Amino acid sequence: MSGYAVQNSGLGWRAINAPSDVGPDEHYSYDQPPPTEPLPPTQEELAASARQLRDQLLSSAALSMGPLQDAVDTDTATADELERLKLWKLYRVGLNRIEQQPGFPVEIRWPSPPQAPTWEGQQ
Repeated sequence: MSGYAVQNSGLGWRAINAPSDVGPDEHYSYDQPPPTEPLPPTQEELAASARQLRDQLLSSAALSMGPLQDAVDTDTATADELERLKLWKLYRVGLNRIEQQPGFPVEIRWPSPPQAPTWEGQQ
């Protein structure tokens, strides 16, 4: 190996045997080029990442909703528990609708989860 063919865009390089191996959109470098900058994520990668986060948030919401739904199912729910369950359901609906937002997947307005209840004596 005698050097490197560096892409003129700066997005990559490859080892070459001779300067004559340089392609039309490359230039020759004797010194090893610095690491290339990663490409920005594609729309598909952004969407997949957003869906993965959404699914994690939905799982977390389910853990909070389960005991509240149990209280409703057993006719033991308080008014506060009914209200909190409704807020969690609205949050879950918001999470499920992120793909319908106009800026998805580049711009996402994530819904805020309901506040945790405060108990007497809790600071």
